[in-house]
Amino acid sequence: MSQVTSVTLLGPQRHKPIIKDVLEDYGIEGQLAVITGGWEEREAEVDDLDEHLGRPTLNLQLYQRYQAIMAKEKRFQQALLDRNDRLRIAQTLYRRRLHQALESVRSLYGLTLPRMELLLAERSDALRAVSDLDHHYLTQIRGIHQAFLDLWDPTLNPSIAETRAELKEELQSCGGVLIAGGNVSVLLDQLYLLKLRPLLGTLPIVAWSAGAMVLTDRIVLFHDSPPQGRGDPEIYDDGLRLAPRLVALPHAKHRLKLGDERRVGILAGRFAPATCVALDEGNGVHWDGYEWRPIGGARALVADGQVVEMVNQ
Repeated sequence: MSQVTSVTLLGPQRHKPIIKDVLEDYGIEGQLAVITGGWEEREAEVDDLDEHLGRPTLNLQLYQRYQAIMAKEKRFQQALLDRNDRLRIAQTLYRRRLHQALESVRSLYGLTLPRMELLLAERSDALRAVSDLDHHYLTQIRGIHQAFLDLWDPTLNPSIAETRAELKEELQSCGGVLIAGGNVSVLLDQLYLLKLRPLLGTLPIVAWSAGAMVLTDRIVLFHDSPPQGRGDPEIYDDGLRLAPRLVALPHAKHRLKLGDERRVGILAGRFAPATCVALDEGNGVHWDGYEWRPIGGARALVADGQVVEMVNQ
C-alpha cells in the first residue's frame, strides 16, 4: 500500500482555525474530502468549515453511510455489538489494574531520599510496569478485534464493499483529506470498518482534535480533572499508524495539569520513545514522511516534567 505523502495534526479549530493557512503552507490544492463522522448526527454541519476554507469540499458522510450499513446488515451489527461488549469488559479490567499501578508510580515520584539513585531506579521500574500493562491491554484488545475480523471481515460484506467502491471513486477527485474531531470511538469504528486507510493512497491529510488522535500509533485518552474525579491517562486502541512516534494530546492546556512536573514527567516517560505533543489552538505538527515539524509553537512533554517548545523530531 502506498504511504500517505504528508500528515498534519492540529489542535482544536472551533475558535481559532488555521486549516486554511496549513493548506497553503504545504501546497495542498483542489477539492478537499471532509470526514466529520466523529460529529455523529451533526456530520453535515460544515458551513463554518467551508466558509473558512473558501474552496470546494466533498463531505464523505461516513457516519450516515455507516449507520445505513448497520441498519441493513443486522447480523453484522449484532456481531459488532458482541465485540464491543468484550472490549468494554477488557477496558474495565485494564482500568482497575492501571489505577493501582499509577498510584504506585505517583507515590514514588512524590518521595525524596538521601540515596536518590536507588529511588530513580525504582521509579523507572514502576513506570516500566505501567508500560507493560499498556502493552498487555493492547494485546488483549487486538485479539478481540482479530476474532471479530476472522468471522466478519468487512471487506467481504457486500454493503461495505459497495460503500468502499463509492468512497474510492469520490476520493479520486480530491487533492487532500480533512478529518475533524468529535467522538473518537465513533470515528475510529467508521475508519476501521470501512477500511478507509488503503483508499487514501498518497493524499495529504490534515486532521484535528479526535481526528488527529485516530491517525497515531496508539490512541491515548486523558483528562487530569474530569467531572467524575481524578483521571488516569489510558490506552484506548491502536490508531491508523499514519502519524508515527507521536502521542496526540488535543485540548492539552484544558485537560492536563501542564504545570505539575510530576504528572507531566510520568506521562512523557510512560509513552517514550513516542513524543507526547500538546495540541492546542493555533498550533500543530507536520509529518513529511521523515520527521515531525512544529507549527505555531507546538509544545512537547518531556520526562523531566517540563513542557517545552517542540523542535524537529
